[in-house]
Amino acid sequence: MVRKGELDKDYEVAGGDIIYVERAPRAYVTGEVQRPGAFRLERGMTVQQAISAGGGLTPRGSDTRLRITRRDASGNPVTIEARATDPVQVDDVITVRESWF
Repeated sequence: MVRKGELDKDYEVAGGDIIYVERAPRAYVTGEVQRPGAFRLERGMTVQQAISAGGGLTPRGSDTRLRITRRDASGNPVTIEARATDPVQVDDVITVRESWF
């Protein structure tokens, strides 16, 4: 129903029917953040917003030493340097590294 865009249709449900609900798209934040882990990805979310979803930086975290690991078209992991304004994609792993004081 959702994949086909048929959100305006009503479907009758009977006893014994099974309804599958896909999980919300997720991404992950790790490293020098307060609460590393998975979070629900919102449309148009940026790296900075993802870090906020992880509780923000630790005292040692750097907002300029960021990396994103994501899968390329063939499914291989690729790590790129990221900026706070970069968009986050489904299943991205954002790593916040320690700052150099």
